Amino acid sequence: MAPWIDLPYEIRDVTPEEDKIIKKCLIGYTKPFVKCGKNGYVMPAAFRKYAETIYNLEVRPDDIWVITFPRSGTTWTQEMVWLIENDLDFKAAKEKPLYARFPMLETTVQIPRVAFELIKANFMNLAYFQGLSNAVRNPSWKTIAETPSPRFIKTHLPLSLLPPKLLSTAKVIYVARDPRDVAVSYYYLHKMILKSLMRANFCHFWEAFRRDLLPWTPIVAHTNEAWENRHNPNLHFMFYEDMIKDLPKEIRAVCKFLDRKYSADKIEQLADYLSFNSLRKNKNVNNTTGKNGDVQFLRKGEAGGWKTHFDDKMKLQAEEFLSIRLRGLDLSYPSFPLYETECSHL
Repeated sequence: MAPWIDLPYEIRDVTPEEDKIIKKCLIGYTKPFVKCGKNGYVMPAAFRKYAETIYNLEVRPDDIWVITFPRSGTTWTQEMVWLIENDLDFKAAKEKPLYARFPMLETTVQIPRVAFELIKANFMNLAYFQGLSNAVRNPSWKTIAETPSPRFIKTHLPLSLLPPKLLSTAKVIYVARDPRDVAVSYYYLHKMILKSLMRANFCHFWEAFRRDLLPWTPIVAHTNEAWENRHNPNLHFMFYEDMIKDLPKEIRAVCKFLDRKYSADKIEQLADYLSFNSLRKNKNVNNTTGKNGDVQFLRKGEAGGWKTHFDDKMKLQAEEFLSIRLRGLDLSYPSFPLYETECSHL
């Protein structure tokens, strides 16, 4: 067993003002949220208790991890990776929920028990939504630690909060998405689950998002950590927008990264299976809740949808938000080329 490693970063409470902004958007959290590391990643208070355990999780050479900021094509990528690694066994994929085949590392700290019970009281099927019920009873990282190899692991945590030997040991696939689309999708996820309990409108949610005051933010720093490691042979970096533009091409790239070979016909078959319309009908991928399954985990699967949700003021705020955070970085998004944006101000 490897020696225990103390956390190399600090965890501190957010300010009372920041906590108020966060809790205007989220319910059921009684303790102050925390910020982690030099980038100040926001997490629920429970993360403080378990951060060291997560940081010391044993990584195995045959692990495959999918890392994203929430609402960045995680589910889409998970199903793709699982099928590529399992000989395109569509039958097996439909027999077991994705969250059971590809569990999330930090689910247990994602929603505290009081919030879980509050939401479950309003949505009876939430006990099965994304495996939350299991994670409340048994720590998600413990379940992963006890899972036989090969393991498939999903996480929204940035690289700096994950086991330090991850990139030198396992295969990692990171997916990035335009933060403006992420903000919209992130809002609707909370709105669909919480319904009448959701106290914030999109303006409130966007304000918290652009101030990097929602769980797992700041998004640009999160993505940049992976971008800076994009040349590491154990990390494959993808953009959500490229998946929408040419899914077969992105599938071929993932196959190459995972050293899997499939015929052109098989690639097309997988791309068809992974089409958004197909996945929305797949109950083991598009996990639903609500009496009539009216809460859909997969929403629209589009790029640029933010334009119909942002007013002129928000559009300017978003441009400023991205320009400032991308300044000095090598990172840029396909839908937000920084050079062109800077030139537009000249």
